[in-house]
Amino acid sequence: MHDTTDIIMDYLELPRPVALLLDAAGNIEHLSDDTCTLLGYSLSDLLGVNWISQCLPRSWQQKTKTIFDSLIHHDHNNSEQYVYPIVSKTGERFIFSWHSEARRDPSGNYIGSITTGIKIRDNALQEKNSLLQSAARNQAVLDNAIEAIISINSSGIITHVNKTTEKIFGYHESELVGNNIWLLLPDAEFGGSENDISEYLEAGNNAGGFNQELQARHRNGSSLTIELTVAEIVIAGVRSFTGIMRDIRERKINEEHLRKSQEEVQQARDHLAHLDRLHIASEMSTSIAHELNQPLTAISMYAQACRNLLKKGPLDNQALLPTLSRIDKQAQRAGEIIRNIRTLVGKQNPHHQLTDINNLIQNTIELAQVDVECRAIRFQCDCCEQLPMIEVVLGQIQQVILNLIRNACDAMINTSAEDKCITIISQNNPSGFITIRVRDRGVGINSDHSDKLFRAFFSTKSYGMGMGLAISHSIISHHGGEMKVNHQYKEGAEIIFTLPIIPTLKGQSDEH
Repeated sequence: MHDTTDIIMDYLELPRPVALLLDAAGNIEHLSDDTCTLLGYSLSDLLGVNWISQCLPRSWQQKTKTIFDSLIHHDHNNSEQYVYPIVSKTGERFIFSWHSEARRDPSGNYIGSITTGIKIRDNALQEKNSLLQSAARNQAVLDNAIEAIISINSSGIITHVNKTTEKIFGYHESELVGNNIWLLLPDAEFGGSENDISEYLEAGNNAGGFNQELQARHRNGSSLTIELTVAEIVIAGVRSFTGIMRDIRERKINEEHLRKSQEEVQQARDHLAHLDRLHIASEMSTSIAHELNQPLTAISMYAQACRNLLKKGPLDNQALLPTLSRIDKQAQRAGEIIRNIRTLVGKQNPHHQLTDINNLIQNTIELAQVDVECRAIRFQCDCCEQLPMIEVVLGQIQQVILNLIRNACDAMINTSAEDKCITIISQNNPSGFITIRVRDRGVGINSDHSDKLFRAFFSTKSYGMGMGLAISHSIISHHGGEMKVNHQYKEGAEIIFTLPIIPTLKGQSDEH
């Protein structure tokens, strides 16, 4: 039967397989006759000799030892397939494709390996060299990548690393290959077994690709913040994984600096807006004093009337009630004026709050009418009644509306009294925004000024600071809206701004 097999294999020009048994230390326990013939040794010459040291080229010994060592750490009878050369007694080299399996005793202890090999055809060497050249080019690309690139098998055993891995983690390649990936990620929690990263991925967590920020461990024990991306590779039914680790410590530092810079810019913006509100209040101070004086004077007069009624004789409750009601009404009027002023000039809470924009428009009109110049102007409100509540920084949006009203008042100084009118329109935009339009019947906006209108320190008024519209534009932009001039409106000027129904601060995540 053996002769028949030889004849068939010779006829088909098939290479004869070789087989060997190694003990746990890698020493030869048995070799097939074909193996001994190929190597030029007798079986007695090789029994008990270390296979790797005796029969492999020196340049391949460390890599091959790593492959055999990986069999020891497998929990199951996994196999490994690879290619490496062997050297005969006369120094001749033969390239073989090898397949090794672990041997274990009934208790599961590793007692050695069984390995079979098929000699690669001579004409396959050129193919092999071509593949090796391609692999070398790929390795050069991997080694020059800025990320650590690590290949692992389904049990989490590291099979390959690039040079950047050595730079980032401080280990040499030989210290990593054959070890579990948990050497670099001891504190990571994937939800699977410590010895099998594939359990986490097999649970369905790899459907869209694995990508996480994790804490890794340097060889010196220090912690590294990395971003890990894992890709799965399946070849001939065998699963493996490639992990790409990016050192993001510098990125995290830059993100923190950027966050602090954004906070400082926001604080400067809020401070500037607050100064603008104080400037508005100072300009209105005379009118505010006059407006407050009216209810306070009325309260004083009604209080004197009540005192006179009490002096006349027996207490008449019915006579006092109308007068007390008038006192209450005037006190509420004074309180409303003070509340509106406090809302305007007070330092704003940067957090959004649910607001009825129509009520805010009405309150701002009442505040604007405290000013003598605005009191002579007629206001028309065309507000949509079906507007949803929106989340805004209340005082900031009131500041925007008040700025637009005061600018409209200034634009109508030379308009006839009967034509002085400001129209404020609120609309629900289907795109998820509320639109506010403020119209006047003044001189309009010069087309040459439209592109400068929202720039800081630009003003068409001789006494203006040129900050009101710039700050208003910044506030609306920071709320995620837009402010612009409607050039189609020809009866004066119309400024339009939008506010998102769902608040979004530019440069910040939506936390509301």
